[in-house]
Formats: sequence, C-alpha cells, structure tokens
Amino acid sequence: MNDHNYNTGFLNYCQICYSKDLLEVINLGYQPLADDLIKVSEFNRECIYYPIKIYLCKKCQYLQNNYIVGDKILYNKNYHYRPGISKSVVDNLRMLANETIRNYDLKPEDLVVDIGSNDGTLLSQFKYLGHLNLLGVEPTGTYIFHKNHNINVVNDYFNLKSSQKIYSKYGKAKIITTTNVFAHTNKLGDFIKGIKNIIRKDGIFIIENHYLLDVIKKNQFDTFYHEHLRTYSLKSLIRLMELYGFYIYEAKTSDRYGGNIQVHFTLQKVNRSSNVNKILKIETDFGLDNPKTYLKFNSNLEKIKIELFEYFNKNKSKFIVGKAFPARASIIIHYFSFLKDHLHFIAEQPTSLKIKHFVPGTNLEIKSSNLLLKNKPDIMVILAWHLFDVISEKWRQKGLKKTNFVAPLPRLKIYK
Repeated sequence: MNDHNYNTGFLNYCQICYSKDLLEVINLGYQPLADDLIKVSEFNRECIYYPIKIYLCKKCQYLQNNYIVGDKILYNKNYHYRPGISKSVVDNLRMLANETIRNYDLKPEDLVVDIGSNDGTLLSQFKYLGHLNLLGVEPTGTYIFHKNHNINVVNDYFNLKSSQKIYSKYGKAKIITTTNVFAHTNKLGDFIKGIKNIIRKDGIFIIENHYLLDVIKKNQFDTFYHEHLRTYSLKSLIRLMELYGFYIYEAKTSDRYGGNIQVHFTLQKVNRSSNVNKILKIETDFGLDNPKTYLKFNSNLEKIKIELFEYFNKNKSKFIVGKAFPARASIIIHYFSFLKDHLHFIAEQPTSLKIKHFVPGTNLEIKSSNLLLKNKPDIMVILAWHLFDVISEKWRQKGLKKTNFVAPLPRLKIYK
C-alpha cells in the first residue's frame, strides 16, 4: 500500500487508489490563496498564484485538486479564519459537542482531542457542558485563543510524529474530532496513522467535511480552493478509512457551510447505523458514479456566470458591496471576475481579523460592517451565500430597508 503522503506540486493520479483514470470536472485557472490577505498598509506586496483544476476519480467517487500547496504555506501564524466570531458556526459546534457527549456516554475524565482546533471554539463547547479533559491541535497563530478558554493546545501540525508526543503526555482519546480539516492535509497517511496512534480501541473518530453530493447539487464550485485537496463522498471516505483498519459506525448530513457530511469511525467492528446505507443509496441514485453528473455541473456554472454578468451589468451604476468573506468568497470573486468592477468593498464583522486587508489578488478592501448603516448600499452581494436568509434578514432589521440582497449561488437569488 502506498503511504498516501504527497509532496507539493502537480498530481496526476488519485490520492486514494492511485488510478490515473481521472475526469477533469472544472478548471478554475491560477488563483491566489484564499487566505493570502494583504494588509492595506502593505499594498505593494503581490500574491502568488497556484492552479486549481478539479478531477473526478471514477473508481473512488470523489473529487481532488491536481495541485498541492504545502501545509506551511497554507497554515501559518497569519491565518485569518476564526469560527468563534460566527454565531451560526458556534451554534453548530455546540450541537456537535452535545450530541457527542450524549451518544457516546462521555465521562468527564475521557480525553477529547480536536485536530485543527483553530481558536478552540468546539472544545469550549465541551467545556461549557462540563467536560474538562480537552486538547486542541492547531498549527496556525489562532492557537493563542485557546488561552481565552483555558484549554490545553499543541501548536503543531498533526501527523504521526506529533501524535507520539501527544500520546506520551496526554494518553489516548475517547473522542477525536476534525471539522472541515480532513480534506486539507497532503500527508494523509501520516494523519490517519496519527489518529490510530492516539485513539482508544473503543474511541470514535469524527470527520466532518463539505460533502460531494451537496457541492454538485448546489453548484458549489467555491469550495474548490487550495486548502481543499479532496471533496469526499461517503463511499470514498469508507474506502479510504478501511485501508487503515477503521470501521464506519455512523453517518449524517447537514446544511452547514452549504452541505456537510459527518462520519464516525472506530477501530472496533460494529454494526453500521442504518443511515450509512441510506446515504450510500442516495449517492448512487443521484449519479455520483456517473461522469455525466459532473459535465452537467460544469454547464450549470456557465449559465450562472451569464445570469450574474447580465444582472450586474444592468445595475452597474448602483452602489454595490459584498458581505462576508469566508475563504470560498475569493473563488467566487475570481471566477465571476466582473464582480471586481462592481463591488466597492467587502463588509466583515467588526471583530474579524480580515478587516483592513485586500481580497487576495485584487484592490478590493475588507472593511467593518459598521459602515453599512452609514453608507447604505443599493445592492448587497452575500458571498457567504449559504447564510443568505440569516444575513439578509439581520441587515433588513438593522435598517437596510431599501437594499436588494443578492446570492450568487446556487443560482442568482434576489431579496428586495
């Protein structure tokens, strides 16, 4: 068995089964890293561009980027994303902590490890519920926020080597979580071996990631940024984890981030939840194993691009701003490149680390959303479109009574 660890650069075979029988699904060209935000005070610095070309492995039924950017470039001390400033994300993570404690009879002394723990938000929800034996693993500068919650954290990349240090100091974990992290690492084999090294025999490894079926169904090409090396179906996750001796126990889908799948694995041979076979059947019925499904996806994107171009061209004299800048927004702005000519700025929450930065590869500045009530826009493009209803209603109530709210995906949507 190959070790599933990949070097940076181009990759012309499947990251799971090594087949070269790959189908090109979409070519997004060369783009800057979605989190390579240049400070307004450093406007002379230029972004480096890397390719994004997405392929389908027909055998494993998942998508992959054919170019790998190194972890140390993507996840460094200047990483800007923080889940703790988003109420909807915090609410979802609280739900995950609640369900985990309830479903697995978690005792206060049981170790819970969150890999890619960012600012410690998920672990803080376990702590809020009375669970104290917690450990975060976070390589970026956001690890410092664990101090706010008084939670232990290892400031390192998770792999087999770091897992050995974790085991020596903290022992084995009953629960290991990775929320929107498992698609990120290029040292996939080392990552899974590290999990196996620190998980108890009766432990549960919970993976939550953006979900292939929802990505295709909702035209979510914006999930294809450099951090996301793989877009999994349930079938592909089972195939991968079985190679390392893990058995699937549970699977469920949710609307988080436009559509996530959460899968629970264990080292014990167990009876699968009935959800597993239900989801596998839904994947087959939808056509995730059919190349025509992906050709239709590509065709849909071209239609959406034309719709959006015509709408903004018709409204080019209006005062238009963007709202919210998750990493996926960078992909939207570069794919629908005409948006750069129409958006005056991007508004982010006042506590966001992204304020006073430029959108990667543009001169579009990210500013505080406090400005929106002083300079009321005619049109607000909600780039975190998966939260369209929440964001549009919030700002309607705040006073933007005459603003038209626009979502670019899954299709053009206008709330007047």
